[in-house]
Formats: sequence, C-alpha cells, structure tokens
Amino acid sequence: MLELLAKKREETGKNKSKKLRKDGWIPGVIYGHGENPVNIKVEEKDLIKIIHSLPSEATVVNVKMGKKVYPVIFQEVTRDILTDRLLHIDFRIIHKGEKLRVKVPIEVVGESKGVKEGGIVDFVVRELEVSCLPKDIPEKIAVDITDLDIGDSIHIGDIDTEGKFSIEGNAEQPIVTIVLPKKLEVAAPVEEEIAEEEIAEPEVISKEKEEEEKKEGEAKGKEEKEPKEEKKN
Repeated sequence: MLELLAKKREETGKNKSKKLRKDGWIPGVIYGHGENPVNIKVEEKDLIKIIHSLPSEATVVNVKMGKKVYPVIFQEVTRDILTDRLLHIDFRIIHKGEKLRVKVPIEVVGESKGVKEGGIVDFVVRELEVSCLPKDIPEKIAVDITDLDIGDSIHIGDIDTEGKFSIEGNAEQPIVTIVLPKKLEVAAPVEEEIAEEEIAEPEVISKEKEEEEKKEGEAKGKEEKEPKEEKKN
C-alpha cells in the first residue's frame, strides 16, 4: 500500500499557507465520519510522487503522522489554475465496515468487431461512481468491447460487479458505444458556388452599365440631330 509522511500543521491562514508552499510544503487536512479534522502538511515532492503513482483517486493511501496511521483516499486536490501547481490537499479517512462512494475510472479492454470494420469507440462517460466497503474499492472498472459491432453499446447494467460494489446511476445509461466516424464536410462545392456568385455579379453590373451607356449615347445622338432654336433678339 502507498504511504505518505505528514506533519501536524499549526500554521493556518492564507499567508501561512503561502509561506509553507514557498518552503516546499503543501497544506492539507484529514477528516472523516466521526473524526475531528486534522490540519497537516506534506512535502510537495512526496505528494507529487504519490499522485503520479495512483492507479485512481479511489486508491487507499496510508498517511503517517508520528505514530499514527490514517488510511485515506484523496477527497480533493486543489491546484493553481494558471500554473497547475498543488495548493491544498484534502484526505478522507476510511473506516472498516463503512461504505464509501467514490469515482472509479473506466478501462476499455479487447478489440471491437465494429472498430475492425472502421468504427471508433465513443466514450459516453469515463468514470463511474461506486458504493462499497473500503476493501472492495476497485482501482478501475474493465469494460470488454470485443463483441461490440457498430451501433452497439455497453450500459451500466451490463457491468458485472461480482457483488463487491454497486454502481450509482441508471442501469440503461450507456458507457461506451461503437460509432462510425463523422464524415468531413466537403467545402469545395460551397466555394465554387460562392465563386460563381462573385463572377455572376460583375457580369450583371457590366450589362446594366452597358445598357445605360447605350441609352446615353442614343439620347446624345438624337440631341445632336435635332435643330437648335435660334434665339430671338
């Protein structure tokens, strides 16, 4: 089981937490049902190593603080939205015999018949919320798509939990579906149509201008042919 060393944190508040992070520590808290919250701090490098080692967020980790050991799961990880640096960590204590609700990632296994025929795997959801005892928390939920043809799906109700956990949600909710890839829209005809419109418009304008010039020319010629009236003194 993964282990993480922690120290009790006496310093609280925004400025104190900022200083801790500057010194290479990440502030956090451990809490659970019937437990008083405990403010802790863990070394940033150790926390990053643990996070990268986790098969899933539902993995149980032993947080050691002095002689006391807390079996916990990651409840919440807060990061800086700009730098993605860790800012705060919340651990939830798990108790033997107490059921938990945790999110577990989905892993697709097998090669679908539909994929071999040109289809693709469409993930409707990538994780499921399960309820179970701590010892039965699955690191991931395997979904076998081998027998799926194009248009076929696997639903929540199709998952075999072996009685160890229950999955929250509608049994008819699809998890993955094999679909045909969307065909790319051909833009060429549209471009040709636009091009034709752009060509046609100047032609119309040109014809109108030609007619106007013709009328003006006829009017001018008529005017020249007509005798001018002599001015009377």
